[in-house]
Amino acid sequence: MNKKTILTISKSVIIILILLAAVFALRVPAADLNSLPNDVKGDYVDAQGLPYFSEMDSYYNLRLTENFVDHGYAGDEVVNGSVMDMHRYAPDGGELNYELGIVYVTDFLNDIANMFGSYSVKEVAFWTGAIISSLAVIPAYIFARRLTNDYGAITAALIIGLAPNYFAHTFPGFFDTDMFYYIFSLFFILFFMECLKSDNLIYKIIFAVLSILSIGLFSMSWTGYVFYVALMGLYAVIYLIASFVLKIGNDHVEDYPSRLSWFLHQKDFLSVVLVLVIGFIGLAILRGFDGVTGIFSQVFGLLNLQSASVVIGGFPNVLISVAEMQMPALLGSGMGSAFLANTSGAVNGIGGILVLFAGLIVLYALIVRLWNLRSAKVKDTHKKPPKSERKSAAEKIDAKYKFKFSLGDLGNFTSSEDLYTTKRITLMYGLLFIIWTIVACLAVSRGSRFITTLALPFGLMAGIAVGYLVDYIKANEIKDKFLMAIIVLGGFFAAFPLVTINMTYGVLLFAVIIVLGAIFIYAKSNADDLKKLPLKKYLAVIVVVLALVSPSVCGAYQTADHVVPGTSDPMWNAMTWIDENMPEDTVITSWWDFGYLFEIAADRQVTFDGGSQSGERAFWLGQAMTTDNLELSAGIFRMLDTTGDRAVDALDEINGGNTSQTTSILIDILPMTAGDAKNTLINTYHLTDAQANEVVSYTHPENPRPVIFVASSDMLQKAGWWTYFGQWDFEKQNSTNYQYYLPTSEATVEPGQSAKVNMLNESGMAINVVIDRGTGNNTTTADIETTYASNGSQIMINGSEYNPLNASRLVIVEDGQMVKNESINGSNGNYTLFLMGVGNTYTPIIMSSILENSMFTRLYLEGGFGQNIFTQVHSEEGVSLWQVNFNNTAAGGASTSTNSTN
Repeated sequence: MNKKTILTISKSVIIILILLAAVFALRVPAADLNSLPNDVKGDYVDAQGLPYFSEMDSYYNLRLTENFVDHGYAGDEVVNGSVMDMHRYAPDGGELNYELGIVYVTDFLNDIANMFGSYSVKEVAFWTGAIISSLAVIPAYIFARRLTNDYGAITAALIIGLAPNYFAHTFPGFFDTDMFYYIFSLFFILFFMECLKSDNLIYKIIFAVLSILSIGLFSMSWTGYVFYVALMGLYAVIYLIASFVLKIGNDHVEDYPSRLSWFLHQKDFLSVVLVLVIGFIGLAILRGFDGVTGIFSQVFGLLNLQSASVVIGGFPNVLISVAEMQMPALLGSGMGSAFLANTSGAVNGIGGILVLFAGLIVLYALIVRLWNLRSAKVKDTHKKPPKSERKSAAEKIDAKYKFKFSLGDLGNFTSSEDLYTTKRITLMYGLLFIIWTIVACLAVSRGSRFITTLALPFGLMAGIAVGYLVDYIKANEIKDKFLMAIIVLGGFFAAFPLVTINMTYGVLLFAVIIVLGAIFIYAKSNADDLKKLPLKKYLAVIVVVLALVSPSVCGAYQTADHVVPGTSDPMWNAMTWIDENMPEDTVITSWWDFGYLFEIAADRQVTFDGGSQSGERAFWLGQAMTTDNLELSAGIFRMLDTTGDRAVDALDEINGGNTSQTTSILIDILPMTAGDAKNTLINTYHLTDAQANEVVSYTHPENPRPVIFVASSDMLQKAGWWTYFGQWDFEKQNSTNYQYYLPTSEATVEPGQSAKVNMLNESGMAINVVIDRGTGNNTTTADIETTYASNGSQIMINGSEYNPLNASRLVIVEDGQMVKNESINGSNGNYTLFLMGVGNTYTPIIMSSILENSMFTRLYLEGGFGQNIFTQVHSEEGVSLWQVNFNNTAAGGASTSTNSTN
C-alpha cells in the first residue's frame, strides 16, 4: 500500500468521522424539547428528568429490553420452551415473535455505558436510536465513494443520514427498529455489488459472506428486510438475463460451444450463485427454512398492509388507520415546499426537488449510456498517454468503477477489456438504480412509511450527480459568467431552506456566497493560475454541495428542534395509579394507540396495542365506545378481557364463518343475563344446548377480570377511526366515520357577556360557536354560525343561513353539572352542540348526533352522569379512568345457571 493510497483512505476515515459527528449533533437537540415553554416542559419529562419517548412503539421495545436485562429473555415468562408476552392481547397474551436486534444492541450499549457510570436501561435506550442511526453515513459514504468523488460521497451521506422520514424516527427519545434500516440495507447492497464486481474468487466469497451477514443482521432487526432480499433477487435475475442477451461477460461467446455454456462460466453468474447459496444457508440458520421460502409472499403482504379490501375473517383492516399506511402527497403545501426536506410529501422525503432532479438526470444518463454502449468500439491505438495525464495506482483504483458522465467519449476505448469493463459496470449499476427506483416508487404508493426506501437510491444518485458536476467544473474551462450563474443559483437553493428557519441567517448566507463569488471571479488573485484549482471553482464546488444538502440539514434541525414527546405526566401518572391501586389481573382497555405505554407504566395486560391491533378487536372496541347501550359496552369488555376471541371463534365455527351473523348474535346477547343469552341462542338462533352453553361460557364468564377503561382527550380527535371500525357493515364491507369537532381555543365568558369560538376554517369559510351567558342560573346558551373567513359576514344561500354543521341538540355542562340537554327549535341537523364550562372558561364541541349518547361521550364529556355501570376511579388532566362495575349490569359479575331453556 503506497503513500497515496494510505492518504486516500485516511482522508475518507476523517470525512466519515466528521459526518458521524455532524448527523449525531443535529439529532441531539431533540432531547432538549426546545419547542415547549419552560412552564410546560416539566409535564413532558419523567421523575428522573428524562423526556418521555416520542411514540408508543418505543415503550414496547423498552419493556422487552428491560426484561432481557433483568432475566435474560425479552418476554414475561417461558411456557413449554416458548417465550410469552403476557402484557398484550388479553387474556392469553402471545408468544413473543419479534426481531430482537434492538434489544441485543441496547443491552450491549447498556453494558458499555455502565462501565463509565450508573445509567438505567431507559436512559441508554433514549439515546440508542440517535447513536445507531448516525452510523448510516458510513455505508452511504463508502457506497457513493466507490462511484464518485469525496464531494459526491459527502452529499450522498448527508442526504441519506438526514433523510426526513428516517431522521423523524431516529432522534433521541425515538427507540424503534427504524434505526437499523439504512445501515444494514446499504451494507447488504454494497457488499452484493462488490461481490459482483470482484474478479478474485476469494474476494467474491468474502463479499458474499459480508452481504449475507448484513441481511442476516437486518432480519434480526426489522421485518422489512424482506423488501431488500426481494429487490436484489429481482435485480440479479434481470442483470443475468441482460448480460446473457447483450453478451456481456469476461470472455468471448465464440470460445464456447453454446451461449448457455458461455453464460454458465461467467464470473457474474458465479457471484449470484455464491450469494444465493450462502444467503440461503445463512438465512435458514437465522430465520428457519420456512422463513426463507416465504420471503416473497412476505413482500407482497408488506406492500398490501393498508389495503382496505384486505380483511381478516370479515373484520376491517385496522392498519388503514395508521398514518404511515396512508398514500403520501407528492409535495407539501406552498410554492416553496418543493425546495424543502420534510415529511410532508414524497419529494420532500427524499431531500427536496433538487435531489429528485439530480437523481432523474443520473437515471436518464444511465439509460442513454446503456443504449449507446451497444455500438461502442475499441479504439485502435497503443500510444501511452502523456506523463501529465498518467494516473497513480491509487488514482486508477479510485477511478476504476466510476462512470464517465460525459457520453461523448463512448467510442474511445483503448482495449476490449476497457470496453468490457465499461459495459459491465454501466449495466451493473444502471440496472441497479433503475430497478431500485421503480420498486421503491411502487412501495411508496402503498404508504408514506416506504418513503425511506425511496430516499436511498435518490440520495446515492444525487451524490453521483454532484460528484460528476464537480469533476466537470474542476476539469473544464468555464466562462466566468456561467460560473457566477452556478454560484448565484446554488447560493439561492442553499439559502432558501435556512430562510424558513431564520430569515436573517438565510439572507446572510446568500449574501456571503454572492460576495465571495464576485471576489473570487472578478478580483485578480495569485491563486488563480493554471497550475492549481482556482478559488472560484472551489467556491462553485462547495455551493453545489450546499445546494443539495441544505434542505436535508435544515429539515433535520427543524425536526429536532420541534420534538414533543408522545405522552406526558397525566397519562403516565394515571397508569402509575393503576399499578399501585388495582389488582394484578386488571386489564386496561382503550383504543390501541397507547397500549404499549399502558403495559410498561401500569404493568398490566391490555386488550390490544400497536403490535396486536386487529380488525376484530378494533371492531369491538369501536362498538363499545360508539354504542349508547352501556350494558353492551360492559358486555364487550367482559367477553374480550376474560375469554378473548373464543366466543367469536365458536360462533364462526357454528355458522360456517359468517362473521356478520356472529357479530349480530353477540351484540344481541352480550347485554343479557347468561340465562336469557342461552335461551336466545337456542330459540332465536337455533343453537343446540351444548353449543349455547359453550358460547355463553365465553360471553358471560364466571368471575370476569377487573377492567379499567381509559378515556383521554386524544380519543376525541381519533373518533373518526374508532367509529369507522365500530360501525363496520359486514355485508357491504364498508363503514362511515363520525367526528368530534374541537375548538381552536377556549373562551372566557363572564356572566352577562358573550363570546365567539372558532371551530373550523375551510375553503374560505369559518364555523364558529357563539356563547351567550346570562346573569342567572342555567341561563347560558349557544348556537353555531357560519361566516366568510375574509370579512366575518354570515353565509346565506337562497335567503337561509348556511350551516354544514347544523346542530339539532344543545347539551351544556357547567362545573360538572348537566344544566341543559334540549332540542334546538326548528333544527333538523345531524350534529349536537356540547358546551362545557368550568368557572368562566367554556369549551364548545360539535359532534355527530350518533355520538351524543355514545359511551365515550357519556363518560369522558358528561362525567358518567346518569349511569352506574362505569365508575370514575381516578382522573388526571385530559385522562379519566373508569372501572367497569359488572355487578351493576344485567348480566351481573358472575354468570348464573344456564341450564334453563325456557
